[in-house]
Amino acid sequence: MHFLLLNQFYPPDPAPTGQYLHDLGKALVEQGHEVRVLCSRRSYNGTDKYPARETRDGVEIVRLPATGFGRRGFVGKLADYGSFYGSLFTSLMFKGGKADVILALTTPPYIGLLGKWAACWHGARHAHWIMDLYPDVMFAHGMARKNSLFFCLLKWLTRYQFRGSGWVLTLGPMMAEKVKQYQSDSTGSNKDGDDLNLSDQIPSTLWVPLWSNENLSPWPAKEENPLRAERGWKKDETVFLYSGNMGLGHRLGEFLEAARLLGAKGPRWVFAGGGKRRAEVEAFAKAHPEARIDLMGYAPDELLRTHLCAADVHLASLDSSWQGLMVPSKLQGSFAVGRPVLFVGGRNCETAKWIEESGGGWVVPENDISALILAVKQASNPVEFQARGLAARHFAETYFQKSSNCAQIVSWLETLK
Repeated sequence: MHFLLLNQFYPPDPAPTGQYLHDLGKALVEQGHEVRVLCSRRSYNGTDKYPARETRDGVEIVRLPATGFGRRGFVGKLADYGSFYGSLFTSLMFKGGKADVILALTTPPYIGLLGKWAACWHGARHAHWIMDLYPDVMFAHGMARKNSLFFCLLKWLTRYQFRGSGWVLTLGPMMAEKVKQYQSDSTGSNKDGDDLNLSDQIPSTLWVPLWSNENLSPWPAKEENPLRAERGWKKDETVFLYSGNMGLGHRLGEFLEAARLLGAKGPRWVFAGGGKRRAEVEAFAKAHPEARIDLMGYAPDELLRTHLCAADVHLASLDSSWQGLMVPSKLQGSFAVGRPVLFVGGRNCETAKWIEESGGGWVVPENDISALILAVKQASNPVEFQARGLAARHFAETYFQKSSNCAQIVSWLETLK
């Protein structure tokens, strides 16, 4: 079969959506299929420009011209989206190229509309892989008011986008429930899978968890991690690590307040990464020197395993207003290296569900500082965090494996003949 994959970013760009799409593309090629990707020549941050054409692991990559403002302001981001839409529309409609199935992700938003139109034009099937659910994400961002004319129009576009698709793939059961509200309106279907052992039946709305990097594994028990000494972390102190994006959908205030209250006698709190809310952490650390807060940048790929293994407990969060709208992949990496996760947020989300199912961490409600401090004290016990880390690793080996999860998606794609 001939597959055409659509997403704004693709390797060597580091954007996670592109990385996951390439994993799927490689899996399709290994099954003997022909795979072509249409993406932007510009990088996620706007500073780099990639070759117009190349082949990676058997995947043909066609990169289209677009502006490269990157993350430098909302207007620039819209310009990048608009210019890529234009290039992609032209390529899909007028330059053609054989495809049996067109699979669209969600960067930029509503790229699936172009995939749907192109599939209709060329007589192909179309499917969608939802990384962020629009327009609900915009409402959670505060960019649109519910029940406004604009929001209702976008909801109609989402229903229209899904109508006639082979299937809509999501990242977890809660996201699938959200998508079904659109999918049932557009197709009348209301089937789903209820747990990680998905049915062999192929419903209209499917879900498969994202997977961890294959290079991630636990640190040998008797081997010292070089980054702990390099960063000045003592062997006998407990290190809590928040690693990755500090975005609008994440909650950081509870962690910061716990760090303040526990003070110099508490554990070390490390925030590594970037994002729109990093400045809040920086300001808090400056205003409260008694809190043991360390700040650092993103870990480079070659040091990611060492970086994640250097901490004892990992931190994750998701505001309850974002439940079912996105599924952060932070948990997969933490579980892969055998580290338990302390999560703050609503319980009706995939991260909380998988932590509770696995026994690989703690789930603390929003704004409950007392419960958080109790969990921190439990997590500071080496026997406790090591036992939960083992449970986390076992869960990752069962449910967050690239080979099996990609194989499941490939098998569903192959039915869309």
